Amino acid sequence: MGRYTKEVRKVSLEIMEAINESLNLSPTYLSSKMAEGVQVVAVNCYPPCPQPGVALGLPPHTDYSCITTVLQSSQGLEVMDPADGTWKMVPKIDGALQVHVGDHVEVLSNGLYKGVVHRATVNSERTRISITSLHSLGMDEKMKPAEELVNEHNPKKYKDSSFNDFLKFLSSNDLAEGKSFLNTLKLQD
Repeated sequence: MGRYTKEVRKVSLEIMEAINESLNLSPTYLSSKMAEGVQVVAVNCYPPCPQPGVALGLPPHTDYSCITTVLQSSQGLEVMDPADGTWKMVPKIDGALQVHVGDHVEVLSNGLYKGVVHRATVNSERTRISITSLHSLGMDEKMKPAEELVNEHNPKKYKDSSFNDFLKFLSSNDLAEGKSFLNTLKLQD
């Protein structure tokens, strides 16, 4: 597990460099802060459920991170299609990591990227195990829209915030009720 977490961290940093380049930022923009930042690893076990249609493994949410990687033993991760609000099952491909961007990238990009709304489902036949790794800045390091992406035609759309700010929000709000930390960061147009 130790070797896996080190390697998946390297992959996440490389993906973050590619995202930075796509935003016309330096590939190393935030690299040192990401390298010294937070990596949260969660191993989730979803046992068989006799009525999977009436239960969820995890409710719909976005991750308050830059990059999230998921390794799963079987299908169960679904992402919401932002165009029509329908749920799409992420296929299970042996040895493949699922990677999605989190709220920190949405803030950094000033809304050009969007955090992926996803949920975990259960099934009636087999136990599903997932290893999720979230990568972000340090606990108190503030993420903000990149200055290069803010101008008079594209004003700042998000408040600055840290992972610690998110944890404080989490301690007093129930994400299962549809509450979103990202919504508290959005500035009025």
